[in-house]
Amino acid sequence: MNPRIEADTFPVCTTAFSNVRLMNDKRWPWFILLPNEPERLNTEDAASAELHDLPEKLRTGFMGDVTRVSELVKQHTQCKSVNIAMLGNVVPDLHCHVIAREEGDINWPSPVWGFEHAIAYSNDQPQALIDFIKAGLAS
Repeated sequence: MNPRIEADTFPVCTTAFSNVRLMNDKRWPWFILLPNEPERLNTEDAASAELHDLPEKLRTGFMGDVTRVSELVKQHTQCKSVNIAMLGNVVPDLHCHVIAREEGDINWPSPVWGFEHAIAYSNDQPQALIDFIKAGLAS
């Protein structure tokens, strides 16, 4: 896992296709999904950089997880919109952002990237959200 993603997120769960993490930024419910690439875990090969780099079965399963996390985020937060994006500009390893957005949030309607500084969760604040996503992905 890219050190920046590991440092900026909490682990949520692992599915057959994805490693799901929660961004440590309480301004938005913001998940990061990384494809599980087991053939690369014990090698020095770099992780895939682009969606089209993934084998078809993994790509399909990964996008299924992205869709399910998006549905769960919308259900849990009742947000107006769920933003989904794959940018490789800062962290080159393939990962997908799933972010709950609401009219009136601190940077609506502009993107979340580069807006001020993250505000870290304190104590157990994200646990209910983590538990909801984990349970939803397990069912």
